[in-house]
Amino acid sequence: MKRPAVIALASGAIVLLVGGLGGWPLGPWKSWERGLENQLVRWRGPRQPPRSVMVVAIDDATLQQGAWFEGHGAMPDWARGIGTLPWPRASYGQLASRLLEAGADAVALNVVFEGSSSRGFADDTALARSLASQRGKVALAAEMLEPQDAQVGSGLTLVRPERFMTPVGGSGALGLTNTLPAQAGDPDRHPEAYGRRLLPANGLKPQPSLAATLLQLGGRSSRQNDPAMALDFYGPEGSFTRLSAWEVLDPARWSRHPLRGSLKNALVVVGPVVSQGEAGNPTPFGNLSGLELLATATANSLAGDGLAPWPTTAPWRALLALAPVLLVAALGLWRGGIGWRLALVGAALVLVVTAGFFALQRSHRWLPLLAPASGLVVLGLLYGGDAYLQEERERRRLRRTFERYVAPSVVAEILSDPKAADGILRGRVLRVTVLFSDLKGFTQLTRQRTLDGQSELLVSQLNEYLGEMVEVITAHGGTVDKFIGDAVMAVFGSPVSRGEQQEALAAVRCARAMREALERLNLGWAQRDIEPLGNGVGLASGDVVVGQIGSPRRLDFTVIGDTVNLASRLEGLTRTLEVPVLFDQVTADLVRDELAPQSKGSPPVKGMGPTPVFTLPESPPASPPPAPGG
Repeated sequence: MKRPAVIALASGAIVLLVGGLGGWPLGPWKSWERGLENQLVRWRGPRQPPRSVMVVAIDDATLQQGAWFEGHGAMPDWARGIGTLPWPRASYGQLASRLLEAGADAVALNVVFEGSSSRGFADDTALARSLASQRGKVALAAEMLEPQDAQVGSGLTLVRPERFMTPVGGSGALGLTNTLPAQAGDPDRHPEAYGRRLLPANGLKPQPSLAATLLQLGGRSSRQNDPAMALDFYGPEGSFTRLSAWEVLDPARWSRHPLRGSLKNALVVVGPVVSQGEAGNPTPFGNLSGLELLATATANSLAGDGLAPWPTTAPWRALLALAPVLLVAALGLWRGGIGWRLALVGAALVLVVTAGFFALQRSHRWLPLLAPASGLVVLGLLYGGDAYLQEERERRRLRRTFERYVAPSVVAEILSDPKAADGILRGRVLRVTVLFSDLKGFTQLTRQRTLDGQSELLVSQLNEYLGEMVEVITAHGGTVDKFIGDAVMAVFGSPVSRGEQQEALAAVRCARAMREALERLNLGWAQRDIEPLGNGVGLASGDVVVGQIGSPRRLDFTVIGDTVNLASRLEGLTRTLEVPVLFDQVTADLVRDELAPQSKGSPPVKGMGPTPVFTLPESPPASPPPAPGG
């Protein structure tokens, strides 16, 4: 299967997977998604809760204040029994009266008064009297108890303050403190979800939450569909305007308290918040007390800023999740290139996260975020992997191409920039030195050995000769261009040049080394009774066109131009002038300072007229070959 088809299929699979996870997330995926959403909440930071919702906390300071009075003997009436929990019920009544007298619209007591007070009948009577004086202004807590090892909704028992219901105005002043049991990956649901959804689903009568009852008593109504909402937390513990309970109970302190005026038209939640620790409710801002959760639920209902998913139905959430991934996949197939594709992925990721953040901040809505973000990341990895494999294939192709012509060190230098290497293959003009070497009398030798039935010996000797010549050329940093029968064509300065003069010097020294190598071969052949060979070498320097030339079915990396033709004809002229090496005026000028070339006049060269030619001294000093690429 072709690469584009594989990319298309993989992209399609990613899009479908994103849609499925966006609309119908699995268990672990839901937990991860909730973790990402909680992180967005933390990035958003704390918010200012409505000032009309206040907290009066029975906190450590209140208990310490009560304990202090108990230790010093002079015990005022308001401080009796407040140093330990449970509190006297009379103190709750006194507290609610003080708050309502200061202008609060309603008060919720987040304590379930089950049965009779442990402090006696008088304690219950005092609370009942306080509630009667503030009829319809105090919401009392009730609780659904679940038996151990039983399913939710099975065998539930409603625990409520029976003794105080009638004076307060009936069961309408009750509210459940229960919340939905926490499930992995689920958000913190508004308490109304327990009494309005879970109980009826299990065949029980619906019950309002304590937050809903507080709103009702305060003459307010919720601005959202509470049972369908999740809590949108305002910050860590203490985000709401908070009073310590002892400050309200102490008449002297309360008469001059700076927050007393803030209670005008407020909804107040009252309850203990001591020693929450790990027993608190986990939220993005840390553990919160049950009293802070009650205040949060009340404030969310009042402001209509609870959290809800958008879209609300699974199919539409799936479509919204897959939309950005589908768009990026389509544009990535329309136009290749790793830069374009990764830019698309990056832009889409920024857009998705930004949209999710602003939807949370401005509209209090959860957009499907983890599925599209993960899909885009996987799509980016797919594109990156494809580009890497494509580059590796291209590098292997270039390596196979160039290793046929140049030394491994030169190949490594070329492949350090694959784009430049591709440009080399397409064609360019370079200033090089071209070398041609051909065996003398090889045509007659071929005919004779064919007649003598020694074709195998001929091929073996030729391969031995050509192999040695290639080694010499490679050692001097040349590129073997091609073999033409027994002739060898090499280029110095292509595809990578060390400089015009250095390439010319390397080419002339290579020509001399080729003659020396042939002499060594002839000595070995003589010992094996094999007829020796002779060769001539022609060199020329100048501009050539370098690139892959040929048909689509067969391409060769080669050079063309007048410099190539001149080198070939100078090689042929070595027989006429009876010298082993000939090179042109340009080459002679480039090597003059190093090798002292000897002029051989200006004999006519076919198609070029009289041409100055030069050769090497008969006994040149030995010099080691330069390292390729150096």
